[in-house]
Amino acid sequence: MKKEIVYKVLRIVGTVLSFFNALMFFAMRPCWSGISSTLGYKGGSNIFVYNLPIFICVLLFVILLADLILKKLFKDKNWIHIVFLAIGVVFLAAIVIIIIMGAKDYMRFVWPKFFVALAITLMVICLYCLLFIYPKTSLKDSKIFKYGLVGLASTLAVGVLLHFTINRITYKPVVYAVEDKYQITFSTSAESVGWVEVGGQNYYDTFAGSSRKFEKIHKVEVPMAALDNAKHYTIHAQKNIYAGPFGGWLGRDLTQSVDFRPVDTSDGLQYMSFSDIHMNRTIAVKTAHSAPKYDFLFLIGDLISDVETFDDANFNNLVANQITGGEMPVVYARGNHDVKGKYGEQLHKFVGAKGEDFFFNFYFNDVYGIVLDLGEDHDDDWWEYYGTAHYEDYQKRQIAFLEEEVAKHEYDVYKYHVAACHIPIPFVNYRHNQEQVKADMTALLNQMDIDMLVCGHQHLLMIFEPGLITPNTKLTYNPNYKKGTYNGYLTDFNFPTLMVSKQGFTYSDNNDLFMAKSHIGLYINVDLVNKKETCYWLNSRGEKVKTMNMFFEKDYGEQIVIDLDTKSFSA
Repeated sequence: MKKEIVYKVLRIVGTVLSFFNALMFFAMRPCWSGISSTLGYKGGSNIFVYNLPIFICVLLFVILLADLILKKLFKDKNWIHIVFLAIGVVFLAAIVIIIIMGAKDYMRFVWPKFFVALAITLMVICLYCLLFIYPKTSLKDSKIFKYGLVGLASTLAVGVLLHFTINRITYKPVVYAVEDKYQITFSTSAESVGWVEVGGQNYYDTFAGSSRKFEKIHKVEVPMAALDNAKHYTIHAQKNIYAGPFGGWLGRDLTQSVDFRPVDTSDGLQYMSFSDIHMNRTIAVKTAHSAPKYDFLFLIGDLISDVETFDDANFNNLVANQITGGEMPVVYARGNHDVKGKYGEQLHKFVGAKGEDFFFNFYFNDVYGIVLDLGEDHDDDWWEYYGTAHYEDYQKRQIAFLEEEVAKHEYDVYKYHVAACHIPIPFVNYRHNQEQVKADMTALLNQMDIDMLVCGHQHLLMIFEPGLITPNTKLTYNPNYKKGTYNGYLTDFNFPTLMVSKQGFTYSDNNDLFMAKSHIGLYINVDLVNKKETCYWLNSRGEKVKTMNMFFEKDYGEQIVIDLDTKSFSA
């Protein structure tokens, strides 16, 4: 009897493992290209390795079907239970290894996919039981069971009805700066008409003269001067109940009012920058709140790792609102992970952008700013893009944009010039990607008297001091950081560049993205009278982070002071 119980348990555990392995590996789709890469695929003709994750996924579902069928046909064959249990353990171990080797940073995307697949599977199983098993059991005569099913179904129906009928503001407002306008974004739970009221005037979210009625994300352009003067705005949203060809109905007016604080340079300029938080929102917000008062916020890309859903596209807004409360301007620069996923193509609707483009200039009082976007971090022929990347043409348009800015020289009337780009323009990494566009952008930025370029991407804190290292030569590490050389180089740049993209508490600690305890932000205080800027990094404890130059034997201590005239650095 005990032996039968043991084999029954083995049978159940083996089947559960087969289900789990198949559904989990299917949910791990965001990691499949990483698996192929780890197994040796770097582009070329080895299509088997490239498609191996697909083959494995199909195999796991075949194993699941075989498990269900064979165990049904051969109930009394105990060796079958042992075989499928062993197979399940092997594949479970493989999945665990994949997670440890790098997929752990993407489990925030994998788990939702897994639970959706699990929910669908359970619904199919429940439907099967109701149709084929329930009629053969004593439960068919149980009123309690029937009333329970009706009650559950009614509860679910009411929940679905409420979800689709009640409208609410799901993502609170963020004020993005683009050129001489603010773009105020917010989201609603239902498709709605959206607008913003500033100084008694309404500004609408429109398309070719008509209010957008079928959007949950709303982006409204407001002249900077209007909001700077009013220092207050109110967002409005009305649910689109019915939109017919000659009439319709809108729901009640949802509103939220916010006091706004425009950039004020009377006491100098202060701003904060973040990049590459990769979903570690809480610790980044904690760092931001530990900083002294500042005038605007830079978000320099890769706040999320994959823009797969509507909520993923809103993640920038979630972070921005939790830091600023919608009360100060935000400047957004797109990261290479921000192009990934279904909603990567619609991201321009959610954040500050010029049309569908993520390069533009902006103006704050005494400040001229420029945002650039290199797109992905490999060249267009990189195998992971499977022929869909065309960033070289996009980058050429930015070169033309910079040439126009240089020709206009409108930045000359501003006291402070700041630029942002997710991928560091002066730094050519070991793969030597994007060499030409970085050289071209460097040459043009050199003519614009840039006082600071803030960047991210490398998941490090890097300091690029003009004139310190011979350009276009192989880099040697600062021996206090690590030994050896780096197979990359710096362009011939003349503008200070600081990178802010590290999880951790210190300059050199190792802190994985998964379950990170701290994220480091960059705070810059600009003295426009004495023409100096003081820069330092803060961790989530509110501590200043001691820094050094990674490629030159120079330590900067807890802060860097930069002379805006000479671009020289001092600790």
